[in-house]
Amino acid sequence: MINPDNKTNLLQEVKLTKYVNLIENNPCHIATINKDNIPNLCVASDVKVLDDETILISNNEMIHTPDNIIVNHSVVLTSFNDKWAGLRLTGKASYYTHGKYFDICNKLFNNETATPKGVIIVKVKQVEAIA
Repeated sequence: MINPDNKTNLLQEVKLTKYVNLIENNPCHIATINKDNIPNLCVASDVKVLDDETILISNNEMIHTPDNIIVNHSVVLTSFNDKWAGLRLTGKASYYTHGKYFDICNKLFNNETATPKGVIIVKVKQVEAIA
């Protein structure tokens, strides 16, 4: 998976279910851009791989990320293990505050320490391995 030259390695297909442990059990960063092209980076801890191309991210405390996704659907996600090997995931995001995905999010992540305000659904188009 990881390129020994410490460079990114574009993977031929998007198969997120191969990387569930890496994505779900490590902090995930999500980068967005607002309407004025100002970037934003946020850490997401409540993340779930729904299928080979879809990631669900609970919005518990994000401020700028939801607004940015509404005006620009392009996002980049990163997730790394304790050896700094990881993935860069590029895709299109949508934001929901009710409906099917929000209900799934609440079942997964609503507890005494977190209450989802919304849910981000990312359809991943490209996966790069990062060393």
